[in-house]
Amino acid sequence: MRGGMKIYAGAPTAARNYLEAGRGRVDDYYLAEGAGIARRYAAGGGGVQEMAALTGDAYEAWVAGVDPETGMARGRLRTDDRAVRFVEVVVNGPKSWSLASARHPDIAAAYDAAQDRAAGQILHWLAGHATTRVGPRGGQVQLPVEVLEAVTVRHYTSRAGDPHRHVHLQINARVFAAGAWRGLHTVGVRDFLAAINGIGHAAVVTDPQFRSALAAHGYTLDATGEILELADYVGAFSARAVQINRHLDRYEREWTQAHPGEVPGPTLRRAWDVRAWAEGRPDKITPHPGEDLTARWLAELNALGHRDPQRPVDLVPTPVGALDQEGLVDRVLSRPAAGRSAWNVADVRGEVEHLVAAEGIVADAAVRLELAEDLTARPLGRCVRLVDGKEVAEHIRSWSSRPVLEVEAGLRTRFAARAGQPPLAGPRSDLLPTGVARELDGGQAAAVAVLAGDRGLLVVEGAAGAGRTTMLAAARDLLERQGRRLMVVTPTLKAAQVARAETGAPAGSAASLVFVHGWRWDEHGAWTRLAVGEVDPVTGRVHSAPQDQARLRPGDLLVVDEAGMLDQDTARALLTVADEAGARLALLGDRHQLAAVGRGGVLDLAAGAVDPAACLTLESVHRFTRTNTIGQAVLDSQYAQLTLVMRRCDTPGAVFDALLAGGRIRLHPGPGALRDALAAIVAADGRAADAAVVVVDTREQVSELNAAIRDRLVADGRVDDVHVVTTRAGQRIGAGDRVATRRNDRNLDVANRDTWTVTAVGRRGGLLVTAGTAAGGVSGDVTPAGAGVRVLPADYVAEQVELAYASTVHGVQGDTVPAAHVVIGEHTGAASAYVGMTRGRSSNTAHLVAADVAEAREQWIAVFGRDRADLGPGHAAELAAREAARDRQERSPDRTAAAPPRPVAPGPSVPRPEAEQRGASLAPAGAAPGIGR
Repeated sequence: MRGGMKIYAGAPTAARNYLEAGRGRVDDYYLAEGAGIARRYAAGGGGVQEMAALTGDAYEAWVAGVDPETGMARGRLRTDDRAVRFVEVVVNGPKSWSLASARHPDIAAAYDAAQDRAAGQILHWLAGHATTRVGPRGGQVQLPVEVLEAVTVRHYTSRAGDPHRHVHLQINARVFAAGAWRGLHTVGVRDFLAAINGIGHAAVVTDPQFRSALAAHGYTLDATGEILELADYVGAFSARAVQINRHLDRYEREWTQAHPGEVPGPTLRRAWDVRAWAEGRPDKITPHPGEDLTARWLAELNALGHRDPQRPVDLVPTPVGALDQEGLVDRVLSRPAAGRSAWNVADVRGEVEHLVAAEGIVADAAVRLELAEDLTARPLGRCVRLVDGKEVAEHIRSWSSRPVLEVEAGLRTRFAARAGQPPLAGPRSDLLPTGVARELDGGQAAAVAVLAGDRGLLVVEGAAGAGRTTMLAAARDLLERQGRRLMVVTPTLKAAQVARAETGAPAGSAASLVFVHGWRWDEHGAWTRLAVGEVDPVTGRVHSAPQDQARLRPGDLLVVDEAGMLDQDTARALLTVADEAGARLALLGDRHQLAAVGRGGVLDLAAGAVDPAACLTLESVHRFTRTNTIGQAVLDSQYAQLTLVMRRCDTPGAVFDALLAGGRIRLHPGPGALRDALAAIVAADGRAADAAVVVVDTREQVSELNAAIRDRLVADGRVDDVHVVTTRAGQRIGAGDRVATRRNDRNLDVANRDTWTVTAVGRRGGLLVTAGTAAGGVSGDVTPAGAGVRVLPADYVAEQVELAYASTVHGVQGDTVPAAHVVIGEHTGAASAYVGMTRGRSSNTAHLVAADVAEAREQWIAVFGRDRADLGPGHAAELAAREAARDRQERSPDRTAAAPPRPVAPGPSVPRPEAEQRGASLAPAGAAPGIGR
C-alpha cells in the first residue's frame, strides 16, 4: 500500500463528485445497479461491524456529519468550506496485481477480498489509537475514540480506465467519545500514516487466499510485492493512463471555464472518458462496456509479448517460527533511524509490517497481527524517550534510539575538540596574488584567509549566489602556494563534479571518501567499518588502505560543501577520517537552504561549537542579473537584496509584495491551468533545453509536469514520440527528450541527477545520450571520464532514467540556470521556496494556484511558517517537548472527563539540553502502548 493521506474539507456534494470522477467506465459494469456507492462500517471496542450500504444521497449526508438513518446531526456541525469532513487513505498495491486480476477472475476475487480485509484491519487499528479533544479552547483533554465510522468505495480502474483495483477508505471526522459526537483529532491520524500504509500492504501480501490464487497461476512476488512475471508490462499501461488523465484534466478545465459555478455530472464525465480514450488513436475502437475494456487490457498485454506462466508454482512461505526475530528487531530500530531522528509508535509499526511482508510470511491475519504487535513492542523497549514527563500523546514523535543519540553526541564532542584547538598563527592572505584578490569581495577575502590558516574547524555560510565556489578556488590556490592541499567532498556525486570543474580541486562525494576508508552501510541504515585487511562480507574482497588521492595528510583542508545537506551518519564517518589523518575541516553551506534527507543538523552543530572568529557569513550576492536600458546584462542588486530578506523569513508579506510589483508572481485558476502554462513556457523557450528549470514540491508533480511539457514538445515536432522506450514508471522517452540518470554508476560513467539529451533510441530499449549544460554554466563534460556521450543499456533505462523537464527542489540546489519557475503549494516550505527562487540568474518566477492576489499572498506567508527540517535528535527533543507542553497547557486541572484519557506509554526520559549528558535509558519490555487494542 502506497500513497499519502487526504484530509477532505468542503462540501459533501463535492466529495461525491470526487468519488464518481475517480471511477473508470469498467466500474459501471462491475457495480450492481442500486447497490449504493459506499460500504459503511463502525469500529470500536467490539471490533469492526458492517452497516447498511450508502446510496449517493445517504453518502452525502454521512459526509456532512448527519446520521444517514435518522437524519440527526452528529453534534455541532460546521457548514463552511473549511470544515473537515473525512480523512482518506487508499488501499492499493502494485499495478501488476491489477493486471493479474484482469487476466484471471479468481485472482481478482481473492485480491478484492484481501483489500476488504486490509481496510478492516486498518480501521480496527485506528479505532484503538485515534483520539478526540473534549472541553473548551484552552482547557481541552485528549480522549480515546469509542466509535469510529468509515466507508469504503471500491474502484476497479483509474480514472484513465487502466486496471487499478483500489479501495477508498474514508474515516468520518465525527467520532463518538465521552457520551457525544465530537471532532476527530486529524493531526494525530495524519501522524499514523506509516502504520496505516504498513498494515494495508502486509495484510494483502501475506493474505493466504490471495497468495494461493497467484501461485496457482504461476505468479511469484519479489520482496516489494511486485509480481515478477508482470513487472515489465506495468510501464506501458501507466504511460497510457498518464496520457488519458491529461486529456481528462483538459476537458474538465475547458468545461469549467465555459460553465462557471457548475459541477460536471457522471454522464458528462463518462463522455469525456470515451473521448479521452479515442483522442490520438482514431484507428482504435473505443470500448464502452466493462467487458470490452477488460478484453482491451488483455489484448494489449498480449501485444506487449506477455504469455501466462505455463504451470503453477509452489507457495512456500516462511514459517513464523523460522524468523530471526532478534535480527528483525535490529532492522526495525535501524530503518527509522536512517530516515529521521525521532519517531512514534505508528512509525515503528509501519516498519514492522513492511519487514514481515518482505520476509515471505503468508499467514492468517490473527497470526500476522500478533507477530506485528510483538515485533513493535520489542524495539520500543530498546528505544529512549526524548521528552520529560509521563503523559505524551501517542502521535508525538518522542522516541529515539541509543545509536542515534550517540552519533549526535559524538559529533558534538569531535566538533568541540577541534574548536578548542588554539590557532598557531593568524589568517594568511598575503600569499594571494593581487589579481585574484581583486576579484574577491571583502567577505570572500576574509573567508579565504581563514581557510588558508591553521584552525582545525571552520564554518563558512553563504547566501545563494554569494560566490562560495569562487572563494574555494582562491583558497585552493593559496593553500597550494603554501604546499598544502584542499580536498572537497559534497553530499552528491553531481555536486562534486561541479565543484571539481569550478574550483580545480580534487572533489568527490562524501560517501565515496568514507567508503574507501572502510565505512559500510546497508539498505536498513546500519553502519559498520572494516579494518585494513578485513574481508568485506558483501563483496568478499579484502579491504585495503585508500590510494594516495583519497588519503588525507596532516595539514590538508577537507572542505564539506553543501554541508547543510549532510546526514549525521556520514558526518560522523567524515570527522573520524579527518581526525585520524590530522586534517583540518571546513564546513560550507547555508542553514536557510535545504537540510539533509534524514538526520541532519550537522552545520548547526558545527556552528554552535566553532570559535566565532572561525565562523563567517558571505552576504554579498553576485548571481542575479538584469538587462539595462541599452540591452546589457548588469548585476541586479535590488533582487539580490530581496533574496536576503527572503532568506531571513521574517517579513514574507513584504517579500511577496515586492515580487508581485516586480512581475515575479503569476497566478493560475487551477492546477491544470498551471501545468499548461508551465508547459507552454518551457516549450516556447527556443534556447538550450536547460535554459529554464521548473521546480515543484513532490515527485507526483514532477511526473505530471514532465508529461505535460513533453506533450508540447512532441506537438511542436521537437521530440520523437514514435521510436520510444517506456520506463517502468510509464514514461515515454524518445530522441530530443531531456532526461536524468537517477543512480550513480561507475561503469556507465553517470551520476545521480546528471541531465542528458537523448540523441537516439536503440532497438532493444537502450539510449544514446549527450551531456547537457551542468549547473553554474559549466560545460557538460564534468563527468569522471570527461566525455559528453553515454550509452545507457535497456535495464538501466527502464529503472533509473526519467524525464527531467521539471525537478523537485532537492534536484536543483546548487544549480544556476538562466530562469527558474517555482510552483508554490501546500507542501512548500521556507527553505524550498528560497532555494527555488534563487536558481535563476536573470529570472525567477513563483507560480501559485489562487483565485486572487489576496489568497496568493496568504499562501506565500504560510510557506515561510513551515519548517520540516530534521536537525537531529536534540532538535527533535525540543520539538516533541514543545508539542507535549502545548498539549498539557490545554488541559484544565479541575476538569473531570467523562472517559479516561488515552493511555500513554511510560518510559524514562532523556536529560536535556545537552546531548552529551543523555544516558540511554531503556523502557521496560512489554506490550507496545496502544498496539492491538
